[in-house]
Amino acid sequence: MDFNISAFVKSAAAPSEAPVISSSGVYAVLLRGPASLTGVTPGHDGLLYVGMTEDGLDARNHFQHAHSGFSTLRRSLGALLKEGLGLQAIPRTPGASRSNVVNYRFTPAGEQALSGWMESNLLIAQSPLMGDIPAIEKDIIRLLEPPLNLTGWPNPQRAYLKHLRSLCVAEAEQARAA
Repeated sequence: MDFNISAFVKSAAAPSEAPVISSSGVYAVLLRGPASLTGVTPGHDGLLYVGMTEDGLDARNHFQHAHSGFSTLRRSLGALLKEGLGLQAIPRTPGASRSNVVNYRFTPAGEQALSGWMESNLLIAQSPLMGDIPAIEKDIIRLLEPPLNLTGWPNPQRAYLKHLRSLCVAEAEQARAA
């Protein structure tokens, strides 16, 4: 793989200071400074998550999503921070589809609290790329073992995260039934 992983991770910036990149590529989300997530051991340099997009890195900006219903990273972070931020899971959209509760989001106040926590406590690294981006992402995940990536490596924290997310799914199901 012809990709400088160390330089990539070291390029991390605050979300509000990260450049807007409209080309395809990979990105990483890292904890900023002394920030921590109870129950999760971050990777080197605070690494939490690695992702990719072929649509443009600006399209995968988890910090600017309207809600967590379309962001696996936001759902995982929200599940981890649920008690501390007082988050309440609700269905992504109205309707009977199971995906509306599996891909839960949080109440508007909860989404705002989650976005604020992310802005204060996370960094983002981005690298525009051409070529086989999914293969590069897969290699980076395998090498760096980011704890919030639930696939691509034998993540020992996967069961814990899946459990917390299942609690959010159950809460979203209750909200839908109410």
